[in-house]
Amino acid sequence: MKKLNYFLVLFSAFSHLLFSQQKKETTFSEIRKHYEKMTIDDMDAMPYVKLYIQKAKSENNIPKLIQGYRDGRQFDYHNKIKYADSAIAVSMKHGTSDDISKDYLSKGIIYYFYQKKYKLALDQYLKAYQYSKGSEDKYHHYKVIYHLGVVKEHLGYYEEALEHFQDCVTFYSSKPKHILHDNEKFNYKKAYLNSLHQMTIVNRYLKNFTKSDSLSRLGYQLTLNDHDFDLENSYFLKCMGISKFHKQNYAEAKKDLERALPVILKRNDFAWVSVIYYHLGKISEAQNNIGEAIYYYSEIDKIFEKHEFILPEVYRSYHYLIEYYKNKNIDESKQLYYTNQLLKADSAISKDYPYLSSKLHKDYDRKTLIDQKEDIERADKRKIFFAQILIFSGTIVLSFFVIRYIKDRKIKKQYDLLQKRITDDTYILKDIIQDETVEDTSRKTSLTPEMSFEIRGKLEKFELEKQFLKKGLNEKDVAVKLSTNSHYLSVYINEHKGMNFNKYIAELRINYITNLLNTNNMYLHFTIEALAKECGIASRQNFSNLFFDINGIRPTDYIKKRKQELGIG
Repeated sequence: MKKLNYFLVLFSAFSHLLFSQQKKETTFSEIRKHYEKMTIDDMDAMPYVKLYIQKAKSENNIPKLIQGYRDGRQFDYHNKIKYADSAIAVSMKHGTSDDISKDYLSKGIIYYFYQKKYKLALDQYLKAYQYSKGSEDKYHHYKVIYHLGVVKEHLGYYEEALEHFQDCVTFYSSKPKHILHDNEKFNYKKAYLNSLHQMTIVNRYLKNFTKSDSLSRLGYQLTLNDHDFDLENSYFLKCMGISKFHKQNYAEAKKDLERALPVILKRNDFAWVSVIYYHLGKISEAQNNIGEAIYYYSEIDKIFEKHEFILPEVYRSYHYLIEYYKNKNIDESKQLYYTNQLLKADSAISKDYPYLSSKLHKDYDRKTLIDQKEDIERADKRKIFFAQILIFSGTIVLSFFVIRYIKDRKIKKQYDLLQKRITDDTYILKDIIQDETVEDTSRKTSLTPEMSFEIRGKLEKFELEKQFLKKGLNEKDVAVKLSTNSHYLSVYINEHKGMNFNKYIAELRINYITNLLNTNNMYLHFTIEALAKECGIASRQNFSNLFFDINGIRPTDYIKKRKQELGIG
């Protein structure tokens, strides 16, 4: 028994010594081997990441601590921002400008990719850009350029965004492969493929369909059967499906989109998932499969409801859902729900635009121009004038975009209001309904009830027969036609239509031509002069002014919006 006790004591002492030595000999690289090849967001990596961070703290090893926080940022799906902030805090205190720039960029990517918070993402990108200036790390510099290009693409500045992505493709494809380590080769190829993907998208937005198709096929072939780039392969497959959809090759488009969907779903890239759902819904519409269309469009709504994010490309799905439940007339609550969702979606799309636009041009484009100006001054003071022209041009361009955006939003709002009035049957000119049980002593009238009744009947016939389309009509002419006098006619129109004679005739004419534009596509191709003549107005300018006064939108803008809505050229 005593021998056994001695053995246990000795074993305890030696085992403690053995394990403590083993623990001491565990290196950072040995810990990282457990998770460095795991996929992004794999939570199984986190016990080892936490051990790595704990070891770095205990040894006060700042570079390893920064790396540990970056690893946590990569693998801990639920606490990415927390680890990103920790990495920034340590980099700001102990790291280089490159360290700080990389950590700001990574935080911006989290806001962009995982949360679609563009304002917050742009703020981080701009900080990353400031700290990257003058850096010798060109790979990182172009990574910042790439993500600023993504924001420009989101804003609709496609030509500018394309320049960013072309520069990135050139850089990431030009590095000699033999001088790169395996990890570097992987990173360069991934950055190249991402830039190629964005070029594919932007060219499609710019209607460069041949170029877009060529790039998507190239990207698909470069990633085919390479499991390291399954996600990128699915992105290019998605682009190919969308291209086939626009060519009305619906069967093949559906195959490509359905093949791309699982990998993108697994990556939780809900923005592109919603785009795939939208095009699958459009294909279902084309194939008259209403049930599938409703399913895909309602899935887009679920994404919007969960993430408070929607792309302009897909929010038109709400129009289909609203019309479906309106025509079915079975569930008014669903029609109301999707109408409210459409309004929320419109607000969500527009709220970031002015902030992002001004912030990007002020803090990036304008600062870039200023930096160029300073370089020119140091090189040759005679070129200062050129730099000032660039800055002035940048300001003019920014002002143009902001003014154009505000104008477009106002036109769209007025167009939507007008279409709603037409749809709700509130656009027609009616008599003002008077409460006959209450005597209005403030209203003086020289018309007896019999006279009002007679004039009303004659005016209804006048409107029904569209006699108001005759050019050069005046109050006296109409009074003669109605077998009354100008005074009585004027009194009736003022009291029962709530306007004077000229406004009344103008309302009838503009209402008539607006309804023609809304119901007969042929009139959308008429000139403004022809439309004015059609409704009895002699002057093009007078017609345009009356149309604007009554409808709140110029006829040219209304026609443009109507054509866009109907998808006609």
